[in-house]
Amino acid sequence: MMIRMIKKNGKETLYWQAWNYKFPLSILTGTLGKEGIEERPSLRFWESPKKIVKKLAKEKANLGYEFVNDKDMNKLVVQYRYEEADEAQFEATEKKCFDVEDIIEEALLFTGNGDVSGLEVGAGAGTITIFVVDVEIGFNTIWKKLSEHELTEGVEIAYEQEQDSYVSLYPEDAEFQLV
Repeated sequence: MMIRMIKKNGKETLYWQAWNYKFPLSILTGTLGKEGIEERPSLRFWESPKKIVKKLAKEKANLGYEFVNDKDMNKLVVQYRYEEADEAQFEATEKKCFDVEDIIEEALLFTGNGDVSGLEVGAGAGTITIFVVDVEIGFNTIWKKLSEHELTEGVEIAYEQEQDSYVSLYPEDAEFQLV
């Protein structure tokens, strides 16, 4: 279970998100695109994480935060191409994509901007599908992390402008083709 809420505050967007995975309850707050502050409140054995999150979300809504629905998220894709007939390139691309997926998932989660939806390798490309609240902030976060890990070579990044119509973010002004 994950709840994500945002609140516009001038030029910045504040976020609040809560989930229960690995721990009974994790709460992250901050400014969209910047690493937030995580709390892991202790729960009594009779307290339900789901009920606690609903109560906290209601309090945030009273402070002007709005729920982020999946349909409000923007689709980004990170793609690495390879020669389809080359098994070694396939394996290298597959490994790279799994590494990139982990890096992006963590970066987006802890900056409040989204998460990875899936990974597919085949037909000449490894493609990671991501959903973000803000495309520009999401791209900047992804680019920063890929650069830090020296994973920018051969990468293509685009966002879905309309269904199945993509705009290239990197390389800039390139014709993006989803494989």
